[in-house]
Amino acid sequence: MEDNFELDMMEKIDNKIKLTESEIEELVWGFSIDTKYGENRRWSRSVQSIIDLNGRYFAIDWEEGLTELQDNAFYEQPYEVVKTEKTIVVTEWVKKDFENRKDDLL
Repeated sequence: MEDNFELDMMEKIDNKIKLTESEIEELVWGFSIDTKYGENRRWSRSVQSIIDLNGRYFAIDWEEGLTELQDNAFYEQPYEVVKTEKTIVVTEWVKKDFENRKDDLL
């Protein structure tokens, strides 16, 4: 049945049919491969879950309740995303050690 759910969700997304809050919640808990957390606010924090549906990736932005009285909220519709990788160059300055360098040259 899960295979049908996955295909049904992809069809709805592709046809711009709004998913219900329970469908979005099921996608977050059942298909999430990455999660990014925003800053904590008083009662909730924003969360972005990346889900994998048949090799296609979608982001779902939702709110996580931070107390036992606050429910999670799944109001935003999934949107397709692509994976990109970045290489970041970090420059560090270290003390030049002449004694060790002189030994390396001999």
